[in-house]
Amino acid sequence: MLWNEALASEQVVPRMSCHLILVGETKEAQPFCFEDDFTVLKVDETGMAVSLEYSSVNPLEKLHHVSFIEFSFRKRGILYYAFVDLLNLEVKRSVCTLTLSSPFELNMKEDRVFTRTTLPARTPVTCRITGARGSLSQQSVAFSGQILDIAGGGLSFITNTRVLCALYLELSFVLPSVNHTFTVYGEVLRVTHFSCDSYRVAVQFRHLPESLFHQIDAYCSSASETSRG
Repeated sequence: MLWNEALASEQVVPRMSCHLILVGETKEAQPFCFEDDFTVLKVDETGMAVSLEYSSVNPLEKLHHVSFIEFSFRKRGILYYAFVDLLNLEVKRSVCTLTLSSPFELNMKEDRVFTRTTLPARTPVTCRITGARGSLSQQSVAFSGQILDIAGGGLSFITNTRVLCALYLELSFVLPSVNHTFTVYGEVLRVTHFSCDSYRVAVQFRHLPESLFHQIDAYCSSASETSRG
């Protein structure tokens, strides 16, 4: 849906609730991820202003550099989403007000049975946040983790970096006894606390080439048969 069409049909109006995902970096060059519901203050063809009230600490205080922002909302069970640019950020009296560019178009939003195997030793994975819900950003943020288990449809890993559901990741890793690097893409489905300072992240692969799927699925099937034997 084009942005102008969304305005004309009153899909986006003042005082409605929207959801923002902000990804960037702190002054220490550490990943910064934040999401929350904002209130639309005003909106037109060129942009919009949204606000978030907070009670204690400014949640965006540590944000130093913005890599991308995803704007989304739901209407009649349909999720609409798009990347937007941050034009201005103002903090006054416990209210964060963000001025955002308008997107040209709003995006609107497939299963196999997989053999999953737990890796015998935690396997390093290099992660890069490249976008949200399959849409790619021009900038990315890197962090690392350790794979816990993998299947042809996805994997889970442990990391000290707090990430958010719907983020799109590039994942690079080498499986035990396999002598080449896999590079795949996936969407974060779940994030749960693993320990006091780490998180377990479940990722579903997206746009996985059939050849890579067969390699990963064959590895999992072989590992499963070995463990049973």
